[in-house]
Amino acid sequence: MNNMPRKIKFSTILNILKKKPIPLLFGFLFTLIPLFLVIVLSIVFSSFGNDTPEIDYESINLQGKETTAEITDIETQYNVTINGVHPTIISYKYSENGNEIESKYKVLEERKIENLEIGDDIEIKELNGNSILKDLKPYGFSIWFFLIIPIPFLIIGLPFLIYSILYLKKELKLYKFGKVSKGKIVSMMLKSGLPVFNFGQGIIVHYEYETRSGNKIIGESFTTDYSIMSDKKNDDFVPIFVSVENDKKSCIVPKLQSLRNNWNIDFE
Repeated sequence: MNNMPRKIKFSTILNILKKKPIPLLFGFLFTLIPLFLVIVLSIVFSSFGNDTPEIDYESINLQGKETTAEITDIETQYNVTINGVHPTIISYKYSENGNEIESKYKVLEERKIENLEIGDDIEIKELNGNSILKDLKPYGFSIWFFLIIPIPFLIIGLPFLIYSILYLKKELKLYKFGKVSKGKIVSMMLKSGLPVFNFGQGIIVHYEYETRSGNKIIGESFTTDYSIMSDKKNDDFVPIFVSVENDKKSCIVPKLQSLRNNWNIDFE
């Protein structure tokens, strides 16, 4: 293997990825976009739980001391709907050791609180400065739900994304470390790409070359460099990269990328 790998510009990496647009597209759509949406939605919805104190409901319910509090405000969050019910934030105050303590409690119990009004007394349980409304479980939004959403998409998209990454890795290895050799063109065939953007459009080239052991192999390579159609014809020779580890692996040297990356390879 060459000690000094050839330099590869980012535009060359993009060019390699565009050769296999369908796996890349499916991998991107079903993997990266769902993950991005989950992150955004988690940030947005997690803010809904920041308007009330975090409490350990089970501990307070089991060990808390019962006392009476006065309702100071009742706020219904009409911008949020869970199964047709709007969360309600009940603000209240109570005395503890001569100090007046104010707190808030969010519930999703319209029927149980429909008769409550500001100024009413309400039973609470208090433990170490934290409190809950008696017989009313708090409403809390869990972001874990959003972490489950992308799983089916990941199952579909990851194989495509892994395939694209492996293909990119294989091509880059040939570009960086492949031995420059010559292949005799056997055939050239146009390949159509994706509609509108034409990603994946190019030329499939079959060529013959000789391995180190003297065997002749027919290689196949895809290139987006259309100049090969005008510069070369069947039985002409083109430069190719051959793997130094397995000389059955090879690819056409892309002329445009060779010039961009200053590989100094002779195409005549």
